[in-house]
Amino acid sequence: MIKVLELIDGGFIGGGQVHVLSLSSIMDKTEFNPVIGAMGGGEFEKTVLEKGIEFRDFFQPKVLRKKYLYPIIKFCKEEKIGLLHSHGGISGFYGRLVKKYYPEIKVIHSIHGLHYINGNLIRKFISKSIEQSLVKYTDFTICETREDFGNAEKIRVLDPAKSKIIPNGINLKKYENLERKNPEILRNLNLNKDDFIIGNISRFDIQKNQKLIIKSAAKLIKDYPQFKFILVGNGKLLDESKRLASEFNLGKNLIFTGEQKKLTDFYSVFDLFVFPTYWEGMPYVLLEAMAAGLPIVCSGIPSLNEVIEKEKSALTINPKSERELSEAIIRLYKNKSLAEMLSANVLEESKKYDESLMVKSIECIYREVMK
Repeated sequence: MIKVLELIDGGFIGGGQVHVLSLSSIMDKTEFNPVIGAMGGGEFEKTVLEKGIEFRDFFQPKVLRKKYLYPIIKFCKEEKIGLLHSHGGISGFYGRLVKKYYPEIKVIHSIHGLHYINGNLIRKFISKSIEQSLVKYTDFTICETREDFGNAEKIRVLDPAKSKIIPNGINLKKYENLERKNPEILRNLNLNKDDFIIGNISRFDIQKNQKLIIKSAAKLIKDYPQFKFILVGNGKLLDESKRLASEFNLGKNLIFTGEQKKLTDFYSVFDLFVFPTYWEGMPYVLLEAMAAGLPIVCSGIPSLNEVIEKEKSALTINPKSERELSEAIIRLYKNKSLAEMLSANVLEESKKYDESLMVKSIECIYREVMK
């Protein structure tokens, strides 16, 4: 039995946390004994414990402080952790430094998007230099997309001979037989079945680009008052986004729900999913919207184009173009046959992203590294 520490930062439930939960929940327990390490006291710890998975509270600040690294090293030694799998940049920093002080441990690192390459020059240089220095402490690297693999190889933050692309996966069964326009959910949101509901689920920050949705909504509802926009999520730009919506007098046409636990409720009432993100790895919300069979309007960026096909399984836009987003929404509202075609195609495409396929592929990497 190999004891595995799945290390990730943050106490919230985002895409990386969903990934870790899937992996830890369904991996083969006759071979692997998972422990999840993350910041405690939040919704993530609660969910992990509800699933019966061991949890350890490890605070991992962005600026390295050894007093937070040493408890992870101590835990790995005392608990005889055979394999540490780090997820994302911050935990990848701490996790791979564990190997520096405890060489016996095997370390796998998952890149959940190279977000720092979209930052300012100083951040990009510092992050890239740190990542390059950590490659020697990495036994294997997993990327979600071909784009991330290519970029990571180009800037030398992985060894291509010890790396592989494994797409994310979700629990497809959760999205089977969703009750469309559930009256109770509509009532809770103060909506009715005749509303055309346009939804987005993302944390509120610059990357996710909710401002574009708000600006588009402000123009669209003048001609289409039946359009209702639902923005699900929390984040540092939530208050700013609410102020912007108030300035545009969007009123009941735009609903901020805050962070939600049961996202299937929201996918079930959306008529359309919009995702005008600036950059991504392989976002779980896109896979979930696909599994829910929703017509999708998303950014035409390389990582998303690996998952959807333009005009076949989604409409794509320039994430800087309010006009393109508005036109795509109107097009799908007016053209029901197009919306139905996209819905059918994207539902079929979602079958490629079953979480069991993802976990089996990762288990193979675990076995290979632990030989």
